[in-house]
Amino acid sequence: MVVMGVDLRSSSKNPSAVSVLNCGTEVTELEKADTDDDLLMMAERFRPASIAIGAPLGLPEGQCCLETACDCAPINPHRKGRQSELELAQMHISCFPTSKKSIIRALIYRSIRLAGQLRDLGFEVIEVYPHATKVILFGDTVPPKNSARSLVFMKERLPNLVRNLEPRLDSLNPNACDAIINGYTALLHRRNETDRLGNQQEGFLILPRLVPSRAYQAGQASVNARLVEADD
Repeated sequence: MVVMGVDLRSSSKNPSAVSVLNCGTEVTELEKADTDDDLLMMAERFRPASIAIGAPLGLPEGQCCLETACDCAPINPHRKGRQSELELAQMHISCFPTSKKSIIRALIYRSIRLAGQLRDLGFEVIEVYPHATKVILFGDTVPPKNSARSLVFMKERLPNLVRNLEPRLDSLNPNACDAIINGYTALLHRRNETDRLGNQQEGFLILPRLVPSRAYQAGQASVNARLVEADD
């Protein structure tokens, strides 16, 4: 059994990173894909039990698109984004809300289209959010993905999370790190060690369980404190 993690880019002009992990938490493949067809062929080649895409896979309930010229509107006009994104905000985890003013609109369209194609082929596709996964696993000190510190931070921690990564450490970039994090979340999902945010209508966001039995433990105390604050 293997799983696949995808760090999807908004355009095929920039390659998406793809990781494949086996049930022994070992990184068996780390590749790049330019087009949706490339990603579909990878899925057919590896036949993963789950595919984790690090991008929104649904729209706010009531909306058919993200076009400002369209009259569609969210059922709850006072809520910015989807239910899962509201729950992330309550956990003090930042994200780009799925809305008609979203700066990642092209990525959202691509991820929804790709997920539909993969599901039509019989694959289980889950939505993940690498930044949220990293905050849960590593704590609040996670640097922004595109910061100078981010790559060093991830290279220090990923070998404690997954196996067989040392030969690939020198070639890792931030996108590959997120693909591995997404694949790891898919593996936790197969082990029933995840929680989900959101609802059926808009799609669920899958996160590592907040008290995981095998997940990386650094920063867990700060996560639990945030949850208590959110409940209050």
